[in-house]
Amino acid sequence: MRLRTQKAGGTAGRRGLGSLVPFAMAVCVAVFLWGVSLFYSPKTGFTSLISIGDILDATKVTALRKIPHHVYQDSAGYDGAYYAQLALYPTLDNPELKQAIDNLPYRARRILFCWTAWLLGLGQPAWIVQAHSLLNVICWLGLAVVLLRWFPPTNWNNFLRWFGIMFSHGVGTSVRHSLVDAPSLLLVAVAMAWMERGSRRRAGAVLALAGLGKETSVLAVAGLFDPTSRSWRNLARFALTALAIVFPLLAWMAYVRFKFGPAEDPGLGNFTLPFFGLAEKWAEAVQAFLEEEDPWVAWGVVSATLAVTVQLLFIAVGRRWTEPWWRVGAMFALMTVFLSTPVWEGFPGAFTRVLLPMSLAFNVIVPRGRRWLPLLVAGNLSVLSTYREVGPPAEEFIRVQAEPQVAKALTVTPGPGWYGPEEGSGVRWRWSSGESWLRIQNASAGPLALTLHGRIAGTGPRHVKVFLGEVTLWSGDILEKSSRVDFDCVVPPGESKLRFAADQPARNVGGDPRRLSFNVSNLDIVARPSLAPP
Repeated sequence: MRLRTQKAGGTAGRRGLGSLVPFAMAVCVAVFLWGVSLFYSPKTGFTSLISIGDILDATKVTALRKIPHHVYQDSAGYDGAYYAQLALYPTLDNPELKQAIDNLPYRARRILFCWTAWLLGLGQPAWIVQAHSLLNVICWLGLAVVLLRWFPPTNWNNFLRWFGIMFSHGVGTSVRHSLVDAPSLLLVAVAMAWMERGSRRRAGAVLALAGLGKETSVLAVAGLFDPTSRSWRNLARFALTALAIVFPLLAWMAYVRFKFGPAEDPGLGNFTLPFFGLAEKWAEAVQAFLEEEDPWVAWGVVSATLAVTVQLLFIAVGRRWTEPWWRVGAMFALMTVFLSTPVWEGFPGAFTRVLLPMSLAFNVIVPRGRRWLPLLVAGNLSVLSTYREVGPPAEEFIRVQAEPQVAKALTVTPGPGWYGPEEGSGVRWRWSSGESWLRIQNASAGPLALTLHGRIAGTGPRHVKVFLGEVTLWSGDILEKSSRVDFDCVVPPGESKLRFAADQPARNVGGDPRRLSFNVSNLDIVARPSLAPP
């Protein structure tokens, strides 16, 4: 009786812990939404989720230039910047798109979510851009619900599978940069849900839409094939179904080709000989593990590469022809074998989002039970890379402290000579290339007195001066260790410029391609009305 009592108590304890799974999922959703809120700016909304780089400033379409949006300095941005501009003109009629979009015929294939953002934005440019930036967020929430079909919140094993997809590096990257991968995965999941419910027509219709979002999504048509019947009639029916699913994509591609001609790179550069790309990625992962100074980067590359390798091997070895999700996973596993360098390279690489359907198939078909837990964990290790991908933009190193009326009248923005903002461990900074400017706009009727406090450090010994016009406000010798910088000035109404200048040339540090001279960090500017003339 004692042993039975202990066993029953243990079972009750496990059931008690299992009852916390819905709460854990709700907490994950809350954390996700909190993370998204960090990207909001009163001036630019959620557009920092699109990753628009300043290198593209000269080629952006006019409509985007007129809309307040976040721009990442010293960056080419990410593909979401192209899709945002396509969303402004989903009919592809604006001639500016040819200059604004890199390889327009190739990128214009993925038009579904551009049209979706246009519809959600009611055709209004500012609303369209905001809708585009939040489309992945909406799809993430939809995916969180749809996945409950296969991973109901009844036990921690299901929670691990659900969490492994929702917080995978591929899904995180798609949300962080407003890409098409997470929305496409949602459509694949919806299509498979309809198929399992016996509605193949609805499943086919959803997959046809998914193909217009991302062309590789049509590979999931394998889930609709019935391997139990090998009659010619069954094969012909499947062939017609596959053709119907692919037809909208082919028709849209024909329209794109008619307007712009063939793509410069139709995407074939993403494929190579079998296993060459994966082997190259493993060599890169081992090198990163041995040489990378940041252990999180090293482990991030290794863990993501290991995860996709585990998924590939499990699907290849555990052939289950009769299971729809296995057939879907097998199609993407086959694609994995031929993927080339552009998909694998980087931290940890685009493969985590390209192969999201394989990741979902893996989590669905791995058997339940404790002995499968190590395999399940290994196949979801890309979550270790997600945190480096989903962080919000770094805060500006400048903070203005003033009464509301003064703060409203004063604007301080970095000018030429600064690299993009960075932050870490409570420190906010910008590197200077040797001579940098701060633009100070005083919109009040009278002069403002400013007191500036911060820290400054160099890439080596050098002498730095700060000027307002021709007047020297501060000068000092700096070292690699940061030191205090404090000075006062009075700025008249209108625009003034603070100039920071070093007496030694900038240089490269480590593997950083930038030419660095000094950095200024945590620069606090206390402003107040001044009674003295400027």
